[in-house]
Amino acid sequence: MLYSNFNIADILIVALVVLISMILHELAHGYVALWNGDATAKVNRRLTLNPLAHFDIIGFFMLMTVGFGYAKPVPVNPYNFRHQKRGIFTVAIAGVTVNPVVAFFSSGLMFVFGWLMVKFPGVINVLSYFFAFFQYMVLVNLGLFFFNLLPIHPLDGFRVIEAFTRYNNKVVRFFRNFGQYILLALVGISILADIFGLPIWCDPLGAYIFYARNGVYKLFGSFWGLFF
Repeated sequence: MLYSNFNIADILIVALVVLISMILHELAHGYVALWNGDATAKVNRRLTLNPLAHFDIIGFFMLMTVGFGYAKPVPVNPYNFRHQKRGIFTVAIAGVTVNPVVAFFSSGLMFVFGWLMVKFPGVINVLSYFFAFFQYMVLVNLGLFFFNLLPIHPLDGFRVIEAFTRYNNKVVRFFRNFGQYILLALVGISILADIFGLPIWCDPLGAYIFYARNGVYKLFGSFWGLFF
């Protein structure tokens, strides 16, 4: 489990982080689609900061518990793109680009508040909430990034591959037809492993997210540690 020893403050902070991260991810898709000539998301009022427009109960629950998940996808019609292949690629990559960027700058702010906590111990309780907020921003956004990077339909990683292959490619067609079931099985295994406390090698998806996320988390820490 990504989050342990939760109290009410932690739950509220993580819920806020998850909502912000999901909104930014989907807005990136929607605005890049609009830039490519498709106004479907705009017409459907999905280019909004209203969290209810992007809320998906299962994806939200996953992000709150296992540290990776998804939001309600923005509607996109690739036939409206001025250049279809380029449009599919740029819309797909937009979502998985915004999350690591947010994570990178959030890690910097996390270090800032960590430094302030040392310098001003008298207000450490207040500063610790800001520290926790940006720490969760790093973890959640990296979780979103690596999860959506998977080349499995309907995730962004699959859309990137789809943009550079023929529509009737056998492998692409297989994942287009069965990818959602493969993904559902992987997510189900991950949730069960978390519930029953199984070792990480029993959870291929969770292990991938855990090691990839923590590796980049440490890399960000090494970078910002040069300044603090």
